[in-house]
Amino acid sequence: MLSIGYGFDAHVLEEGGEGLVIGGVVVSREWSPKSHSDGDALVHAIIDALLGASGLGNIGELFPENEKNRGRYSVDFLVDVGAMLHEARLEVVNLDSVVILENVTLTPYLEEMKRRVSSSILTSKSAISIKPKSGNGLYPGQVVAHAVCLVGK
Repeated sequence: MLSIGYGFDAHVLEEGGEGLVIGGVVVSREWSPKSHSDGDALVHAIIDALLGASGLGNIGELFPENEKNRGRYSVDFLVDVGAMLHEARLEVVNLDSVVILENVTLTPYLEEMKRRVSSSILTSKSAISIKPKSGNGLYPGQVVAHAVCLVGK
């Protein structure tokens, strides 16, 4: 059986703070997302896509905005989801994503992002696609991410 999942996340950015994490990688120290956790929009979108495809819930149910999750590294959430998929005997066939972000070039970080995502969900790096886009002025002061995945038994 194959299932498709879709995920989306967006955060407003502010100057300073802890830094901007995308795909588990710090890509900027000048900007930080307004968020309860580390605000990794890409990982949040990926988590919801995987949970949607697997029928295992959603990010808000599994990782609520409480004190335990305040400031947490989102890749830790992704590792938990990867373990859930493995336990359910599901594998990620393909994961395709888009990150929309102005003022920060993501290309130098893409391979490390793919490595962190793939190792977190126990799949091949070749099954992961991350495409950076500028948004052409449509999303100033924001980071936006979309993800779609195919999960099989």
